[in-house]
Amino acid sequence: MKRQFLLGAALLGLTGAFAQAPVNQVRPDGFRNMKLEKQKYLKMTEAESAQTLKKQVVGPENNPAQNTSSAQKTSNTTATSINWSLLCGSMNCYGQLVSQTRPLQYNDNVNAVSLIHRKSTTYSATPISDSNAGTIVAEISSDWGTSWDSTCLYANVEAGRYPQGAIYAGPGNNNIANAYVVGSGPTVSNNAFTGNWYASKKLAAAGSTLYNTAGDATPGAQQFIAFGAPNIANHGWSRYGFTSTDDGIVRSLALMEDDPTTLGATRGLAVIKGTFNAGTFTWTSDTLIPNFVLDGAGGKQSFSAVQMAWNEAGTVGYAVMTGALNSATGSNRGFQPVIFKTTNSGASWALANGIDFNAPTMTVVLQHIATTASNPTLAIPAVFGDYDIVVDADDKLHIGTTLMSTFSPNDDSLGFVGQFTNGGESYNWGHTPGNRPYLYDFIGDGAASWNVVIVDSMSSEGPSSQPTGDGFNDNPWDPTGTGGAKIEIDSRIQLGRTPDGEYITFSWVESDTNFTSSAKKWNNLPDIKSRLMSIGSGTNMYQVANTEQNVTQYPASVGPANPEVITRATLHYMSPTTGTAAVVTCTNGAKNVTVKTPFTITNSNPYSQLTNNTTWYTTASLVYEFGDCAPTVTTSLAENTMNSLDRSVIFPNPAKNNAVLSVEVTDKGSVEVEIFNIVGQSVKTITAETTVGTNSIALDLNGMTSGVYLVKLTSGKLSSTKKLIIE
Repeated sequence: MKRQFLLGAALLGLTGAFAQAPVNQVRPDGFRNMKLEKQKYLKMTEAESAQTLKKQVVGPENNPAQNTSSAQKTSNTTATSINWSLLCGSMNCYGQLVSQTRPLQYNDNVNAVSLIHRKSTTYSATPISDSNAGTIVAEISSDWGTSWDSTCLYANVEAGRYPQGAIYAGPGNNNIANAYVVGSGPTVSNNAFTGNWYASKKLAAAGSTLYNTAGDATPGAQQFIAFGAPNIANHGWSRYGFTSTDDGIVRSLALMEDDPTTLGATRGLAVIKGTFNAGTFTWTSDTLIPNFVLDGAGGKQSFSAVQMAWNEAGTVGYAVMTGALNSATGSNRGFQPVIFKTTNSGASWALANGIDFNAPTMTVVLQHIATTASNPTLAIPAVFGDYDIVVDADDKLHIGTTLMSTFSPNDDSLGFVGQFTNGGESYNWGHTPGNRPYLYDFIGDGAASWNVVIVDSMSSEGPSSQPTGDGFNDNPWDPTGTGGAKIEIDSRIQLGRTPDGEYITFSWVESDTNFTSSAKKWNNLPDIKSRLMSIGSGTNMYQVANTEQNVTQYPASVGPANPEVITRATLHYMSPTTGTAAVVTCTNGAKNVTVKTPFTITNSNPYSQLTNNTTWYTTASLVYEFGDCAPTVTTSLAENTMNSLDRSVIFPNPAKNNAVLSVEVTDKGSVEVEIFNIVGQSVKTITAETTVGTNSIALDLNGMTSGVYLVKLTSGKLSSTKKLIIE
C-alpha cells in the first residue's frame, strides 16, 4: 500500500524531538586528508596473498557436528533474547574488512540464513590446489542459527577474496532443496588482483551430501572473469551490495576504475546481474558514470565505498557512491551520496536528485556541521564510507550515515575534513553538545525533497588505521597490514529491513568512554547498538523507537554473556533482511515490536590480522518500545526523580574498601544500586529504602579488584549511571 508522503508537521516533529542546541561556532583546529586515509585502508591488503599467517591457531571446523551452536532462545514479544555462539573461522580478518560487503543474509522465502566467508586454517577444499587459501565457504542455517551446514562455494585456480553472497530461491519457491547459494568477490594470483569470481551451488535439506568440501564442477558454476574480459564491463572489486530479490535475479556492485587492480581513481559503478539459466548463472553488467569534480591533477573527487539496495520485488533499486558532483553548489559541493535509481528492474538507470543540504529542511543537519576554514558561513557535510542503505515498503531509499565537516570548499581539498581537539586528542568531531557523531537517516526517492531523522548519537569515533593517524596507538589491532596499518574501527553502520519493508533496523558499534584509556573518545571497546524505525503512515511516519538495544552487553535475563564479543565487536555484520516484525499494541496505543535479527562478529583474541579469525553468530530477538506500554509516573515526577538521580555523588572516589553514595529524592521509595565491571558483568547489587531528602547508602567494596566500574542507580523506570574507580 502506498502512502501519502508528508513533509510538514510530522517531519518537523521527528527532527525536533532529537534536535540539539544550535551549532556553537567552533572552528576546526586542523584538518585531515580523509579521502587519502580511507583509500589507504581499503587497499591495505592488495599484497595480502603474499603474506604468511603468523600462527596456525586452529579454528572450528566447518561441519555440522563441530559447528552446531547451542539452542537459540524462542522469540516472543515481551523479552529481548540474545545468544552469541561460535560459528566458523577464516584465514584472516580481511574478508570482513569492508562494511558495505554483504556476506550475511537472511532469505525469508526459504527461511534460511547464509554466511559467505573464506575458509579457516583447518578447512581443506577438494581437490586441494595452490589456491586453497582462496577457498570460499558458505554456512547455511534453516533454524535461525541453532544448527549449520557448510558447503564449499568456490575453489578455483584464481584465489577468492572479500566474499559476499546470498541464497537464490527463485520466483515462488519456498523450499531450500530447490535453492542455490550464490556469491562474488575479487580474485588474486601471483600477488596481484586479477579479476572477479562468481560462483553458485545447489542447496538441499540439512545433512545432504551436497553440503561438502568441493565446489560445483558444473560448467559455469565457478566463473573467473578476468580484467578486460569480453562481453562484460571491465570492472573490479565486486564485493559490494550483493542482493537476491523475488524476481529471481541476484546482483553485485563493482567499481569502474582507470586501473581495476587498485582502489585509486574510481570513475563509477558496475551493476553485475546474475540470471539463473539451467542450473548456473549468466552474468551481465550495466555501468553508471557520474560527472565528478576534478582536482588540479585531473583526478575525480570520488570515493570507492559504494552500496546497492533493492525492494523485495526487485523492481526498484538504488546504487550509491560518494563524491563531489561537478554540478553541486553551496553545502552540496562535498563528498556526499551520489544516487542512481531504477524503477524497471535495472533495464535503465538514471541519476536521481540527491540530498539537498541547501534546503531549509536540512538546518537540523547543518547546525551540527562546522563551517569551512575559509568561509565561516558555509558548512559542507562529508560522507566517507561509514554508511549503509536500504529500501522501505514505499520504495524510498534510507541512507544511514554519520557526517563530518568538510575543511575547505576548494576543488583540490574536498577530501579534507576538519579536526577538533578534545583532551589533547585530535578527533573528527569535537565530542561536545552539537558537535558529535550523529546517526542520520536520510529518506527519499529522488523525486521529491528528502527527509532527515536523527536516529541516535554516538559517544566515540574510530581510531586511525594508519601509523601516522590520530588514535593509532589506542587501536587494539596489531600493525601487520600493508605499511604497518591496523584494522579500522569506525561505527560500521548497518541497515536492515523486515521483508515487508515496514520496519528498519539500524545497528552500529560504539564504546563506553567511561572505560576507554583516560576517557578518550576512541572506539576501541566497541559494543553493537541498535534502534528500530517504523515506516508508518500519515502523520506517524518514520517514528524511531525509544529503545536502544545493546546487542553484545546485556543483563543475564536476556541471554548468556559471551566475553569474546563484549567490547570486542570491531568487525560486525547485520543481515540486510531481518525477520518479520511481531507487534503487540498496548491499550494506550503504544506498541512493542520484536524483530529477529541475524548478526555476526569476527575477531581474534588477542587481535591479530593474520591469525585465523573467529566468527560469532546470534539471531537476536530484539524488542523495541514505541511509547510506554505501562506508564507509572507523571512527567513532573519523572523529571524530578531523574534530576535527583543525576545529582547523586559517590565519595570518596577513587575509593578502596568502602564508599558512600549520596542521593537526594523527592518522594519516599527505593533505589536499586548495581555495580558493573569493565566487561558489563554485574558484581554487586544493593536495594535501599529512601526517605524524602538526602540519603546516604553505604557501598561495601571489599573483595572487588582495582579498576573502573559503573554504578547504576534505578528508581522505578528511571536510571542514572556514575563512574567509580577502585584503587
